Amino acid sequence: MSLEAIQALTAAEETVRSMRADAAAEAKQKLAAARERGEQLVADAVKKAKAEMSELSRQSDEKAKADAVALVGNNENRKAAMRVRAESKAEKAAAFIVERIVNS
Repeated sequence: MSLEAIQALTAAEETVRSMRADAAAEAKQKLAAARERGEQLVADAVKKAKAEMSELSRQSDEKAKADAVALVGNNENRKAAMRVRAESKAEKAAAFIVERIVNS
């Protein structure tokens, strides 16, 4: 093999090594960038999920409070209706007792 052929082969090998090194470095950079982007996406998703969970918790608390207020109001209405019926029955019972005493 001639000296020129050996030099050309050596130059080609060096070019290939250089291209491989450049490709490896570029791949590492792309991998690091993709990993960083993926981590950012996960962090954003976690942040969004926490915000949604907080909002749903707040809405749930508000609904529970509204339901409790409605339940108390409903119980107050029932209590008032029962009181009216009890007073009416008490009046009838008193009238009945008076009538029994008078008629005896």
